[in-house]
Amino acid sequence: MSRSVKNQGGFTLVELVIVIIVLGVVSIGISSFIRSGVQIFNDVSERDELLSQSRFVLERLNRELRSAVPNSARLAQVGGAQCVEFVPTMWATYYTSLPLVPSAQRTVNTVELGDPNGQFSLVAGDMALVYPTDSDDVYELSQQKRRTILSCSDNGIDDSCTTNDSPEHLASLTVDGAFADISPASRLYIVRNMVSYCVSGGSIFRQERAIDVAQTNLGVLMAENIVNDLTDSAQFPFTVQQATLNRNGLIQILLAFELNEETINLSSDIHVPNVP
Repeated sequence: MSRSVKNQGGFTLVELVIVIIVLGVVSIGISSFIRSGVQIFNDVSERDELLSQSRFVLERLNRELRSAVPNSARLAQVGGAQCVEFVPTMWATYYTSLPLVPSAQRTVNTVELGDPNGQFSLVAGDMALVYPTDSDDVYELSQQKRRTILSCSDNGIDDSCTTNDSPEHLASLTVDGAFADISPASRLYIVRNMVSYCVSGGSIFRQERAIDVAQTNLGVLMAENIVNDLTDSAQFPFTVQQATLNRNGLIQILLAFELNEETINLSSDIHVPNVP
């Protein structure tokens, strides 16, 4: 009885070992490539996030400081934080008559506060500020440069100070006291609150509060990853140079952001017009 033997195909042990080694090498190469791509993506994302928050806070600072009342910017310390404080201008106009100390008059006649876009209206607690030549004039009531507005009338159709319907185009502000000085340019600023930006613990915060209220906390978080050394005067985030008779005020901003050993230094000089 005869039996035929068929050759059966298959892999030898050596071939299997070679295949496993080749697949291992290929897998290592692919995983390394994937890991490198993921790392690059993460680095780009983190860099973009760092740039976005740094540009945001710098642009916000620029816009707000440029609209600050002249000579209102000053430096402050809150705990271990360094802060820049200023008073935003809610509205600016010109006056035609102003009561001066020791006058008992309480009426200020101004150019009507036209507001066709409805972006501003007087609220209780708003104040009139005249001729602030330094920060004390803005923040200290004893300087008699800042007075609370009690009421406003323009003798127009609806008696609204922001409608531009007065025949004389004038508005009358009733304030709680006379002023210490006149403005050479007859300018009057209407203010409401003060704003502070503080750098502390690697973050920058913004707080808005009444001018007469002391700062008790740092406020709302605006950006993180700030690495300025607050013990080194060369790395202070804010520097204020007050205005003089022949130049505007200057606020210098220096913020250093760092994330995963990558540092971004942002510097900006903001000129505040000296036109009190």
